[in-house]
Amino acid sequence: MLWGRDGETARIDAFVAAARSGRGGALVLRGEAGIGKSALLEYARSGATGMRVLRGAGVETESELPYAGLHLLLGRAVERVDALPGPQARALRGALGADDGGVPNRFLVGLAVLTLLADLAETDPVLCLVDDAHWLDQASAEALLFAARRLEAERVAVLMAVREPHAPKLATPHVDELPVRRLSRADAEALLRQRAADLPRRERERVLAEAAGNPLALTLSGDGGPHRRSGEPGRVLDAFAERVAALPAPTRTLVLVAAADDSGEVSAVLRAAAGLGVRRDDLRPAEREGLLHVSEGRVEFGHPLVRSAVYRGADSDARAAAHRALAAVFASRPTPPTAAPGTWRPRPRSPMKASPPSWREPRSARADVAGSRPCQPPTNAPPR
Repeated sequence: MLWGRDGETARIDAFVAAARSGRGGALVLRGEAGIGKSALLEYARSGATGMRVLRGAGVETESELPYAGLHLLLGRAVERVDALPGPQARALRGALGADDGGVPNRFLVGLAVLTLLADLAETDPVLCLVDDAHWLDQASAEALLFAARRLEAERVAVLMAVREPHAPKLATPHVDELPVRRLSRADAEALLRQRAADLPRRERERVLAEAAGNPLALTLSGDGGPHRRSGEPGRVLDAFAERVAALPAPTRTLVLVAAADDSGEVSAVLRAAAGLGVRRDDLRPAEREGLLHVSEGRVEFGHPLVRSAVYRGADSDARAAAHRALAAVFASRPTPPTAAPGTWRPRPRSPMKASPPSWREPRSARADVAGSRPCQPPTNAPPR
């Protein structure tokens, strides 16, 4: 079951139904990593009874290879290429590597894709599913979008999933789009109950605050953390981990300190990082990458899974050093005169805990997830 996706699934159902009746087109699903775009593509596939399904995906390592994405999508339909008009057939064979005819004409390749999809749809309606379309090579994206904009009289539906931000920009002018947003608080709670019904209340509130309505983050936290490195969780976490690994070493240290900290206080993070020989300026590369930013005296990560990727990607010695530095900062703080014994105050997460630290989402997204602000421990709560 897809929690909180009634609107999206209804739109997809109508889109596919229109294509079945000869009113084809294209629809682009846009949303952040882990938001459920791949799950919506699978939902469309599961309802495509009686349709010919062509599946493709953008692959980061192939994003510089012309027509690699088109080859993945149309590889099983290559036997129909010879039935195309001669110039189109030669262009598409050249694009798919079946003919050594030099650099193919891009207009003819796009026209050939359109003709091929229309020919296939004469037998059965066609559903094209393209995941991670932001990683399509430019030539494939151009050809596919050229065809997609001209399907209004065909029994063809092209459904593409595009990640943003934290991914290459894929412009899709004159193509309908469906934003996939974060789950509401109620839907996030329902998904978490399904995945981890026995979570204690305090832990449940922590997970909800950290995940901030991101279904993948909820699923990973409910399962005890992102230990698995395969499938969609692995792809998303690896993508963030690679971006973190490309940062300068001092920046990685500072980001790790922020990931290990529960308080979100920029002053505490910077003091702890200074104890490890890192300066405030070392935060700038991470800010430029959009991995985190400082706002109103707090460190805020750009996505719930960035924090998990940072923490999981560090070795045990680095994590322990970050926790010791944070512990020294909080231990040096005097207890407020008005604080009663046992008063709760922020502190670094224990290095023995396996779950990723908490995350506070940007103000613009809070209302969609947990009201006006994430759940925070009450000011008189006992130490955790």
